[in-house]
Amino acid sequence: MELFTNDFCNLELYDRFVIVTVSKDILFTLDKANIIRKKLSSHFKNRNFVLISNRKNNHIISEDVYKEGLLSNMKGLAIVSSEKTERDRATIEQKLFDKSFVFFETIDEAKSWAEAYF
Repeated sequence: MELFTNDFCNLELYDRFVIVTVSKDILFTLDKANIIRKKLSSHFKNRNFVLISNRKNNHIISEDVYKEGLLSNMKGLAIVSSEKTERDRATIEQKLFDKSFVFFETIDEAKSWAEAYF
């Protein structure tokens, strides 16, 4: 596992998945997504992977991230949160993502899903 941290997020990079934890009260824009995308491209290269979004901190995601900021080899997205408001917001985001999109209440559940995905 490789760790990557900057001023707006933490990434835990594994062989087939990444866990992204965005910092509290961040507006997650396309510019920020592009920074992560470069890191993911470098790590995964052409290998397929899934992304686990750990939603433990409140933040806002720009729709542009879904429209323009995703990698073609990202095959699935897991949202992790036990908060109803976060799940409601993710349900809206789900309409912007045309691949596998799932919800979990714990990171361990999401990691098990990611490990079994491929």
